[in-house]
Amino acid sequence: MQQDEKNKKYKILEPFFKKEKKLREIERETQISYATLKRWVSQYKDSGEKGLAKKIRADKNTFKKVNDDALDHLKTLYKEYHTLPITKLYEKAKKTLNSYNSMISYPTFFRIINNLDENIKLNSIKSVKKNQVYEYAIIQKAVPIPFFNNKNKIFYLTIFYNKENYKMINFIFEEKKRELKNLFNFIRESIIIEGAYPKNISLDFKIDGVSKNLLRSIYFETKINILQEEPDENMLGFVRYIDTDILKEFNKEKMITLEKICIFIKKYLFIEINEEKKVLPDEIQKLLYFLNRYKRKIYNNGVRVKNNLYNSPILKEYEGEIADVFYSEFTNECVDVYLKDKFIGSAKLIKEY
Repeated sequence: MQQDEKNKKYKILEPFFKKEKKLREIERETQISYATLKRWVSQYKDSGEKGLAKKIRADKNTFKKVNDDALDHLKTLYKEYHTLPITKLYEKAKKTLNSYNSMISYPTFFRIINNLDENIKLNSIKSVKKNQVYEYAIIQKAVPIPFFNNKNKIFYLTIFYNKENYKMINFIFEEKKRELKNLFNFIRESIIIEGAYPKNISLDFKIDGVSKNLLRSIYFETKINILQEEPDENMLGFVRYIDTDILKEFNKEKMITLEKICIFIKKYLFIEINEEKKVLPDEIQKLLYFLNRYKRKIYNNGVRVKNNLYNSPILKEYEGEIADVFYSEFTNECVDVYLKDKFIGSAKLIKEY
């Protein structure tokens, strides 16, 4: 039976492995969700056909069917603690369900909460939104600029946006194509601009340099899931017109600058700085992972990073020490200085070489 299950799944995925179809096409044809197809692909890559075998849950038959009293109790619990994340709510429910002679698995609990009476949900919806999970996405597009400095060149537009409402948060437009590691400073800056720490960031498959070890490291240090996914169709439709509109805007100029194009793109994407939201201090600490870290000796005139000199009066107290200096290409007018994982202070740019 398990062999049939493996064969069935592999047959569905086979056009993807042969690069004949994309997962989105298979999703439309089979009505199997994209997330499920991605999970199967991951299982196959990790364990071959064995990974496609149906797994028997370790907790199978260990949970009793929820009874009416327990269901009423869950409704009451949800009314009272609807602002809690569902995982925390489940932990609270487990402590009380024993008294109702009922115990349920997390997936069952999740379905119950999502199928509660409509009036309960309506009463709770405002509070639930306060605890929304922020999910962002990064999409990358090659943009031909045939008349840039009278040379035919391909530039790359990378956009960071909110997946829920398609709000454009940040972008970079440059000649070089960046791998994931080279986008770290950009990711950090974008999160700070939006002022909300994400749970997930979806990454365009066109972005290179992605490995399981790197994604694992990012999650371990920041608790942010980086997921490789096909770009959203609506977003693809939007960015499809960008290069055409850039050409229309500058079609009369023989010599245009990168700065002019970036100003146009910023207006085109309706990007505005959010001054209301702020990333919390402990979240800012986690975002240090995305900065460039340098070991530097503190001299009487400051610290040197990227051929620049940075100084602050506070550094004089630590002259001769070896410090960790965190640098961002997007905010290079200052650096953050740490000594033995303790923040000393920020040092300002005083001299460029």
